[in-house]
Amino acid sequence: MREGRCYEQHDFQVLILSQFAQRRPSTEKEKWELQQEYLRLIREIPQMWEEFVRKNQNIYDRFGYLDVVVYDDLTYERKKLKQGRPKEENTLSHRVTVRLDDEGYQLLKQYCQTKNITESAAIRELIQTLKSKIW
Repeated sequence: MREGRCYEQHDFQVLILSQFAQRRPSTEKEKWELQQEYLRLIREIPQMWEEFVRKNQNIYDRFGYLDVVVYDDLTYERKKLKQGRPKEENTLSHRVTVRLDDEGYQLLKQYCQTKNITESAAIRELIQTLKSKIW
């Protein structure tokens, strides 16, 4: 089995042929058959690549490459994407940017230092205090 990242047809061809090169003929007949199969592969690889990209078009468009696994029998497949970090229940999905004058920024920094928290956490805390005052 061989794995590789294929940006274009040439990378795919190198990967397939390097796996093919692992085969060792023991007789003259096997040598001749391997030569014929090699020539067939050379002819068919462009079509194989086009079909492979078409099947995985969304991944290829997103990343610009495909991670390919080639097995000993020259079958190939796309290497599965690794699962990302699981979503938390209470995700922080909204981003807010604020401009502050020097005095406001110094107050925020002092508050963060005394509480030993980040600026974002301090702003979240202060918003929660607003919530209790309003309702």
